[in-house]
Amino acid sequence: MTDAMEFNKVLMEWSERFISRSMRNYMHFVKASGLSLSHFSILMHLYYRGPNDISEMGMHLDITVAAASQLIKRLVDEQLVDRAEFPQDRRVRQLTLTAKGRTLIEKAVESRNRWMERLPMILSEKQRKTISASLRDLLTAERSLDNQ
Repeated sequence: MTDAMEFNKVLMEWSERFISRSMRNYMHFVKASGLSLSHFSILMHLYYRGPNDISEMGMHLDITVAAASQLIKRLVDEQLVDRAEFPQDRRVRQLTLTAKGRTLIEKAVESRNRWMERLPMILSEKQRKTISASLRDLLTAERSLDNQ
């Protein structure tokens, strides 16, 4: 097996395990919250992309505006999202996360990533330094793909 093949094999296995652990923790959190994955998708979209309107949210979820409105209504009722008229066009409803919604998403992200906090404890200092340097190199290489 060539170095490139071995690298790809190990990277694929790490990626699969990383995603699997992260998603398992995330899904447990979502289920415990009592909200659906679609609700969390809306909250995450608002968290990472900022204020948005209902039609944009429908496109993001690949559902109708009416279906998006129903999902958003529950989030408004739970005080996780604010819905207000857009100043330039009163027909448009602007969606923003409330402080409660932001806190919920921050807890979800923390829950998703909690397993990684244990990794450094089972690695030696030398391993941590080597892996950190390699991950920085990998990040640099990945970013350069955008320029190709």
